[in-house]
Parts: sequence; structure tokens; C-alpha cells
Amino acid sequence: MNPGAKVVVMIPALNEERCIGEVIDGIPTHELKSKGYEVDVIVVDGHSTDRTLEIAKEKGAKLFTQHGNGKGFGMRQFFQLRSPQEVVLKALSLKSGIDMDLGALSVLLDSKFVIMLDGDGTYPSRYIADVVTALEKGYDVVLGSRFKGSIEKGSMTRLNYFGNIMLSQMASLLYLKRVTDLCTGMWGFDTQALKNMRLDSTHFDIEAEMFAESAKNGLKIGEVPIKYLNREGESKLIPMEAGFMILKKLVQRRYMTADRAQAEPVSEKESSDATTLAQQWVEGYE
Repeated sequence: MNPGAKVVVMIPALNEERCIGEVIDGIPTHELKSKGYEVDVIVVDGHSTDRTLEIAKEKGAKLFTQHGNGKGFGMRQFFQLRSPQEVVLKALSLKSGIDMDLGALSVLLDSKFVIMLDGDGTYPSRYIADVVTALEKGYDVVLGSRFKGSIEKGSMTRLNYFGNIMLSQMASLLYLKRVTDLCTGMWGFDTQALKNMRLDSTHFDIEAEMFAESAKNGLKIGEVPIKYLNREGESKLIPMEAGFMILKKLVQRRYMTADRAQAEPVSEKESSDATTLAQQWVEGYE
């Protein structure tokens, strides 16, 4: 049992009204609660123009609307909220009418595990329980591997299939850490593991960078088998472009450090105000 511990399920999404409801409904909340966990669901939205946010809110999820475009950019902004000072900075920058729950800003501060799950319906939410179990066993980072599990017929083109295998093999060689599914959209983290990750990705290279940072930081990385399903709607990924972007990121991170620039610039006054206010938070959460 894990009384008082919290699991945060973070779902990056962009125009996923067809499946976001099913993704949220499929989260094994009751199973996690039976093990003593509190569960928070956060949809990190990349400026959807359909009913994604409306449906997510109806299903009880908290909402976080990113600034700028790109999956990596949104994830970086959300991961920054593991710091009390960043939470205060974000709260100070909110403008009236913005579609974001204030409760979403502080959700990482007292979390034990963070699960990232793509919102396109291709990764069954039920495997979150397996990812959490692996984290409980001592892994710092856990990937849901489609290649250790199964891939539904028609859900992945041959180009994507072989491209995924080649990129995973390249990552394994570069970082001397075995990985079978580098580009998976299902990840689990011990929240402490996020603290030292230096990320600057803005698009689909974010997974490669997370793996690179995990390996370079000496984190214990594990994988659990999952099933990959056909998606509803069109994919936002352009295979060749994404492949070169991911390969470039793998090589860069092997020999260089990420740019520590903030995901969003802040003024000196905001920084000063945040530093003052954050002192009250730090003692409670760090």
C-alpha cells in the first residue's frame, strides 16, 4: 500500500476529440487507488480546435494549455512545474480567460510517479498499472514497449516499423543502455528522476531526449510490454522528417548538453516576485 502517494497521468493532446474520452476512461484509477495512490489526470493541450478540452474536462481531467506549438514544447512546460518557483511564475503569468485549471499547476509538487500517455488512443491506458508496478520495483524510468508486446495489424507502416527499430538500436549503441522502443508514447517516471533532466526539444524528438538524459544521468531504465492499437484520425507525425529529427537529437545529446533556456521567458519583476513567494512552497515540497 502507498497511502498518500500520488500518480499523475499526463496526456499530451492536439485535436483528439474522437478518443480522448476513451483514453481517460481507460486509466485504471480504481486499481491504483486500491494500492493507496491518489490519481490526477492532466491533459496538456497543444491548442486544440475541436472538443478535446471540453470532453477532457467532462471526464474529470485537469487542463494545461501550452504556449507555442509542438509536443516537446508542451511537455517541457509541464515538467517545469515540478519546481515550486516555476509554479509561482506560471500562476503570476496567467491571464484572465485562459483555459487552464489552476489546480493543474501544482499537481507535480507532491507526486510520486508521473505517467505520460499519448492521447490518440493507440496506447491502451490499462498498461499504466504495469508501468507503476515497474516503478515500484525501483526503476526510475519505464517505457511501454510495443516491440516487447504486440502491434495491431495496420497500426504501423513498414517504414515506421523498421525506422523505430533502427532508432532504438542506434540509441542502445550510443548510450550503452538497451532499449527496444525509443519512440513509444507511454512513459513512466519517478518524479525525482525529472529534476535533473535538461530538455530543449520542441517536437517529436522529446522521447529521444528523455531517454538520452535518463541514460546520461545513470537512471535505472526499464520496459514493460504493451499492445499498440490503430488510431482514429490522422497522425501528426511525418515519418522521414521525424526520423531525422530524432536521430539528430540522439547524436547531439550524446556529446552535448541541452540549452537550459526557459520554455517561456519571464520578466525580472516576475522572477523576483516568484522567488519571494516560492520560499513558502519550497519548505513544504522539497
